[in-house]
Amino acid sequence: MPIQVLSLFVRSASLRNNGTELVAEATEKSTTNDEASKNPSPEKSIPDIELIPIAFSGMDDLEEYLRLYSKMGIFTILATLLQPKSRGTVRLASSNPHDRPKIDFGILSDPSDYAVARASVRLSLKLGEEMKAAGFPFLRNIAFPEDKQEKDIEEGSTEELDKLIRRRIRTIYHYSSSCRMAPADDPNAPGVVDDELRVHGVNGLRVCDTSVFPQITSAHLQAPAVMVAERCADFILKGLKTNEE
Repeated sequence: MPIQVLSLFVRSASLRNNGTELVAEATEKSTTNDEASKNPSPEKSIPDIELIPIAFSGMDDLEEYLRLYSKMGIFTILATLLQPKSRGTVRLASSNPHDRPKIDFGILSDPSDYAVARASVRLSLKLGEEMKAAGFPFLRNIAFPEDKQEKDIEEGSTEELDKLIRRRIRTIYHYSSSCRMAPADDPNAPGVVDDELRVHGVNGLRVCDTSVFPQITSAHLQAPAVMVAERCADFILKGLKTNEE
């Protein structure tokens, strides 16, 4: 199983023609400031799609894979939403600390995520077509056949594409922001830790992992996790020195 060697980061704002064409430069519409329209704000410049090419099946339904696809070579593009608007919850299951918490990812609970998901899938399909035209020996698309692609693009019907999204959607196990850094009375969502990673209302307890991010990052989490660990070490050393003084 070869390792992943490439990721493609894309802004959905840079896509047009139903997500199958990448424009040279994304602009932020503005009726009052021409300069703002030429220079998107940092928020608008953050990629919200990642396409991950892998030289094996990306299906998580092992039974389906073994039954239908285990005898063939498969190339996969994992179309990933980096900035989902949907929000989930982590709650206590009981008063027993050994019980696992109740986790609801809330996937696709915000309808706006469908638009970005559609664009990411369409762009993946377009890349597959370009690779096939360039000589890669792809025989057929097993995820979303050509007849469904034509209906989706030409007729503007998203029904079949939305079915694919709902059936295949999953996490890629890069979890963050469930213990977010924010004030305890944050109107958007109550924070769990302060800006030095201390848990609100609990003395002597810090959280040091990617769960503390105030918002989801448009990147893989190994390097950000190291950054949080180094900052936490600094905070602890600072506290020790203060106590000594």
